[in-house]
Amino acid sequence: MEMGVDRVKVVVGNTGLGYYKEVESYDKYIDLRYIPELSMIRRDDSGINIGVAITISKAIEAVKECNQHGFHIEENMVYKKIADHMEKVASGFIQNSASLGGNLVMAQRNHFPSDIATVLLAVGSLVNIMNGLRSKELTMEEFLRRPELDSKSILLSVKIQDWNRLMGISSGTRMNLLFETNRAAPQPLGNALPYLNAVLMAEVSHCTTSNGIILSNCRFAFGAYGTKHPLRATKVEEFFTGKVLSVGVLYEAVKLLGAIVVPDDGTSNPAYRSSLAVGFLFEFFSHLFEANVELPDGYMNGYSPLLSPAKQLDHGKIPTLLSSSMQEVELNRQYHPVGDPIAKSRATIQASCSLYVISYYDVDEREAVYVDDIPSPTNCLHEASFTVHASQ
Repeated sequence: MEMGVDRVKVVVGNTGLGYYKEVESYDKYIDLRYIPELSMIRRDDSGINIGVAITISKAIEAVKECNQHGFHIEENMVYKKIADHMEKVASGFIQNSASLGGNLVMAQRNHFPSDIATVLLAVGSLVNIMNGLRSKELTMEEFLRRPELDSKSILLSVKIQDWNRLMGISSGTRMNLLFETNRAAPQPLGNALPYLNAVLMAEVSHCTTSNGIILSNCRFAFGAYGTKHPLRATKVEEFFTGKVLSVGVLYEAVKLLGAIVVPDDGTSNPAYRSSLAVGFLFEFFSHLFEANVELPDGYMNGYSPLLSPAKQLDHGKIPTLLSSSMQEVELNRQYHPVGDPIAKSRATIQASCSLYVISYYDVDEREAVYVDDIPSPTNCLHEASFTVHASQ
């Protein structure tokens, strides 16, 4: 921002300086923390409105409070998982200093791989921008796609909408909401940036004509996989809407998603990032499958079909499709002791850096000596193994 001859930068915590080095010098900094209107949190029936100067840690607390005061189980579940995912972003020091608005501005302007932007995109959040003397409300998707904010525009607030109004559900509707957030990173917690983050949401209901589950109002968002901004997989959402969930339907959706989540050229581990999106989608729906052919004890190919409706639509921890097995191997002692596991005598000493303790009985002293520091005996024979290329 230029004001006369001075170059001015608007900041809150300015933690982005640790990730994006300043290539330009500024004469003045404007700290938005001292503007009360930008540090307010307001709650009403339409959702929660968070000022952009609110730190990430305070935003997490505000979302947690919404979880405690929600009137629906699904609503509480959504707020809880949003807060849980936001707690995995950066370290505690960064969360206490960085602002919610700064994180979104970096995602919009610098293409920062933000987890928060992906979560807010999936839940249909709105942002309020002031340009000159006029304010304008945009969806998160419109905000991320628009040109970067100039010196005359400033982000004011972020609104997380009430999910009932967002999805158009009345209190008497017999539907269940599935909501899950995912991130894959070198470290699950801390300040490691993700390879990919995903937020998956869908409404499910039991089909009246069959023993299946109908999908509706799906919202899938993926980000941080090597593109400029997070995006919603709208083609996959439309494909699922109104269909009865089956293996064939999920297979077609997986192929469709694999063609959508494609990192830009030059992104590291592109195949791995794409496979993460497919894996998260499969895991999200896997516990709802109904086995077509049941084997004894209700298992099909070692997997539990989980036919109980109460378990199918449980909002707790989703069980994974992992099976246990046991294999018995008969040992043949014809060539004994060949094949028996034998411990190397020096392996324990070499791996653990054990110490020999030398005691001097005439004085009350002990000396610890490393094995590698013990002198070799006189006339000790050493062996050195090496390989050479055979001459032609």
